Amino acid sequence: MEEKLTGPLLANSGPDAKQEIIRQAAVYASGVLSMAGDPALQQLVEQAAREFQVPIAALSIVDRDRQWFPACVGLDMEQTSREISFCAHAVIHPDQIMIVLDATLDPRFSANPFVTGPTNIRFYLGCPIRDRDGRALGTLCVIDVTSRARVTEADLDRLRDLARHAGDIILQPEVSARDRRQALDGISGQIEVLIRDGEEDGVDELDAMLRRLERQEERDRQRKS
Repeated sequence: MEEKLTGPLLANSGPDAKQEIIRQAAVYASGVLSMAGDPALQQLVEQAAREFQVPIAALSIVDRDRQWFPACVGLDMEQTSREISFCAHAVIHPDQIMIVLDATLDPRFSANPFVTGPTNIRFYLGCPIRDRDGRALGTLCVIDVTSRARVTEADLDRLRDLARHAGDIILQPEVSARDRRQALDGISGQIEVLIRDGEEDGVDELDAMLRRLERQEERDRQRKS
């Protein structure tokens, strides 16, 4: 059951280092980093913008140092620094929908350039997009330039359904051979980071990701033989 995360409740919280390394590996394993311009994802964010009657909607993938938009409406950028990302806060809590009714009143975001600058964000609603193991790859978010007094349970249910659909689109296809090699390299790099940081107990999860991708490689070889 997803919960709601509102206001400055977790203003000083940050990602657990080990879990964040594992989450980043899950981003690589999903193959989503090769899905820029995917028409199904673009249609989905356009639907979100229409249903919530907002000028901005985006599918935001949170990588190590950036948030990247494989699909968006109302933004003239493909990525931003992670340090100014609203969605980077949302992925810390994959079971919660993050609600910001007025960003000017939230200490996490009141000085954010997306709030003080021309983008003029006031309202943000972001639902984590999760892989099959429940790890947040990013969010589906809807954004307005005017604040709101509240959101309804119907709003939350609707965004939750759209985010679930986005996850289905991302996870449906097998990762291509080229992207699989990049994913394997990325996950292997994350394993090295865990070992370097003395977090060996997280290696088993990443080994499981590697094995799934290696099984896909084996299926590819069998189909070609």
